[in-house]
Amino acid sequence: MAATPSDFFKTNRTASEIKAELLPSFFEVWATVMLQHAGASERLLRCIDLQAGLDLNESSPAVMQLLRQVYKSTGSRTDLNKGMGLMLYDADTYTLTELQERVAQLPFYQDLVNLPVFLQEESEEAPMERLLTDQPSFAFLDPTQEGIPQQFLLHAIQKSEADLLMLFSPKALETAVKKARAESQLQEIFAERLEAIRVFYKQNRNADRREEYLLDCFEGIFRGKDFYTLRFRINLTDKRQTSQYLVFSVKSEQVYLRLKELLERYSDYQEDGVPLFGANLQAQQMSLFHEHYRYAVARLAQELLADAGTYNNRTLQHIYEQHSLGTHYTLANYQIAYERLMRQGLVRFINPKTGQPVTKLTAASLIRYSLRK
Repeated sequence: MAATPSDFFKTNRTASEIKAELLPSFFEVWATVMLQHAGASERLLRCIDLQAGLDLNESSPAVMQLLRQVYKSTGSRTDLNKGMGLMLYDADTYTLTELQERVAQLPFYQDLVNLPVFLQEESEEAPMERLLTDQPSFAFLDPTQEGIPQQFLLHAIQKSEADLLMLFSPKALETAVKKARAESQLQEIFAERLEAIRVFYKQNRNADRREEYLLDCFEGIFRGKDFYTLRFRINLTDKRQTSQYLVFSVKSEQVYLRLKELLERYSDYQEDGVPLFGANLQAQQMSLFHEHYRYAVARLAQELLADAGTYNNRTLQHIYEQHSLGTHYTLANYQIAYERLMRQGLVRFINPKTGQPVTKLTAASLIRYSLRK
């Protein structure tokens, strides 16, 4: 991970650099939350990398970082060595073989409880047969890649299984959608949305609107299956142009919140402290027109006031975890919003142990509304 995450995207980054920077942290956060969940530790968790060779030439490939994290956690409360297995695939068999050789040379390789599984096309058991189990899984893939990645993606959507982290170019996704044939995997993935995209493209020539509509449709596939999703837009540093999108799709509220908090550190921010969940977006923001922001602290305060009946006598942490799902808001945003309401005499902060009012708001503080009868 970069020394200062907020600086990472100030340099134009390739897909391999982004993967090497973020994937190990995503895998670790996901596995840690899942292992802490009641009963989850009874089943082996699987982390699946379907582009295992993408960052092989980086100084510290994601797979190597992840295996070190797994080994170092041995004996801890969240023992990833005992509780997690790694499955690796790459369409380039030569690259996958090279990665396999490098992994086997790790000094702690024989101390791994669950040795990584390398999915070779020519093996007796086809990769998809190995992948299709009911074990809790988190997979990294590029949805524009045909073959195993799209097969796995389709299965994850149809069965509402497997949490996903997807890194891809919007131009590549647009090209793939335009070329999608009848009965292709991409046709099945997008279903009726594919025709809707084509109709929208005929009616709209603006590239930004097309891109936004395409990504909305893509996220809608997962939301329609009750996944929580978040997309992170990565622009080029010197152009008003998207380089990559990072999209995650997960079933667990806690996994969603923790991954969202991870990405906050890499994001650009609005003037009021709400993250944009993107990098190098400043040139596209209307800083003089705050009312155009979809998410804003002033708007958040209004929403929280309107929901007094729901959130009265709840902790700040509880309110954040329930209200922030599907939004850009952070815990700090909720603290600022409630401090505004407190200054207006509309709420008080209560110490949960003593029941007495306090002036300093913490995540454990109760929010007591001044409800009018």
